Amino acid sequence: MSKLSASEEKMLMLQHHMRENNMDLESFVKDMNKWEDDIKEKEKKLKSEKAVNGKQELPPVRNSLKIKKKRKVKTLKDDDSQGRKPRKRISGYDYRSWDKLDIDKMCNDVDKHEKSDSSDYETDEEWEIERKKQQAAMDKDAGNDYFKRGDYTNAIESYTKGMALDPTNPILPANRAMALLKEQKYAAAEVDCMTALTLDPLYVKAYLRLGSAQFFMKKLQKAKDTFDKVLQLEPQNKQAKLEIEKIEKEMKKEQMVTHDSLAPDVGLVKPITKPPNKRSKKPLRRLEIEEVGVEETDIRQAARSRVEESHSKQRKETESKDNQMFAKFTNPGMINPPAPTPQTDQEPKPVINKTESETKLDLSSVQNEAQASVSPRSEVKSLSPRSFSVPASSFQFQADYKVLKTDMSVFYDYLKKIDPALYPKLFGECLDAEILMNMLKVFQNCYKPAGEDYFPHMQKLTEVKRFGMTVMFFSRKEKQVLQELFDNLKDKGAIQGNDLKSLATKYGVIC
Repeated sequence: MSKLSASEEKMLMLQHHMRENNMDLESFVKDMNKWEDDIKEKEKKLKSEKAVNGKQELPPVRNSLKIKKKRKVKTLKDDDSQGRKPRKRISGYDYRSWDKLDIDKMCNDVDKHEKSDSSDYETDEEWEIERKKQQAAMDKDAGNDYFKRGDYTNAIESYTKGMALDPTNPILPANRAMALLKEQKYAAAEVDCMTALTLDPLYVKAYLRLGSAQFFMKKLQKAKDTFDKVLQLEPQNKQAKLEIEKIEKEMKKEQMVTHDSLAPDVGLVKPITKPPNKRSKKPLRRLEIEEVGVEETDIRQAARSRVEESHSKQRKETESKDNQMFAKFTNPGMINPPAPTPQTDQEPKPVINKTESETKLDLSSVQNEAQASVSPRSEVKSLSPRSFSVPASSFQFQADYKVLKTDMSVFYDYLKKIDPALYPKLFGECLDAEILMNMLKVFQNCYKPAGEDYFPHMQKLTEVKRFGMTVMFFSRKEKQVLQELFDNLKDKGAIQGNDLKSLATKYGVIC
């Protein structure tokens, strides 16, 4: 047999149900007919008994003999219920009575009666509470509109009015906390978040805003505990996970700074003495170390000065010869180099028990230290965009940025080399607020006067991870830079209106 289709199976099931329903209906009709036959037999028996006795002994109608007929009682009118006499009906032809009738008094009585009736089922307190809640909801909507437009001051005022009218609503203090975060009033935002959590301990948004306020106030441990509570309520919350990673990085930085400040001999290289039988038999190899963006600190300079003072005369003469060899190597055209003094600007690291291979390492270390002793300002002035190629990774871009961030013109030439499509790759997991702001200033001060198009750059920046979080915490001055850039694009008219508006909403700017 061929297999039945789905429609044919449905038809068979329908027919089966119809047969069952018909059988149920037939059994019900049989029961009804049987009951009807039983009633007819009882009726025949009753008629036969009446014919024999000659008297009718049918049961009376239910409660018809016990209940007496009640007389109709005329109910008093509302005026009579209050102890006043009922008014007589005045005939249409009794003109004297109509002249004596006081219509104003009757109207006043009716008004008083209506007021007393209305006060029985509705109280003023309930009505006032409901009115305040509705007004608070309207103030919340007005605050949301102000917040979307970037007018945080008026948004805070609207939320404050709503909190005064409805102090039991947790959304109002949580929204005001977000506006206070925008105004960089972190302590007040923390208080509002705590108020919202007392009203609703499961309000996740209040926990997120409380953690942000504590992070900006440098309460890192409390902020981490707050975001942990968010993960307890919502284990898949991505924002809380990212914030915890950010906090852990900041805590590690603080631990490193405190450890470095407590170390007494920072930058001091101590000699390692081992007996010949315990020394390594492996040959020495040259290591090329490139230091990027290293700035000399007072602690490092003090440590080097102590090392120089501890050197012997023979050691200083050896170092001066090494410096002469280094000068000849770096400046081959210089015939008579000046004789270096025992204490030069170059500060080589101490070397114990030199061999030929170790001497080569000392030369490279002297070269690196001589390059490091150059001030950052002179290094930046000598830079040119030709010395920097297009970055291939996020690490290379960060290294170039540390050198180029102080010179806007060089940074402008550097950005022109980079394809905007590479931004998501170069910035990695997150976009630093300082880098984004410097790029926007380059667009404002370099791209805009030159008449160059910076719209593709701003469009590709929105594809970087956590871009929205970075822009959300911009200050009012930084928002003004964005507004000026979008106003310039709008005045040019080269970009379609829909594309420009969608990009402006991502940056939190009205266009």
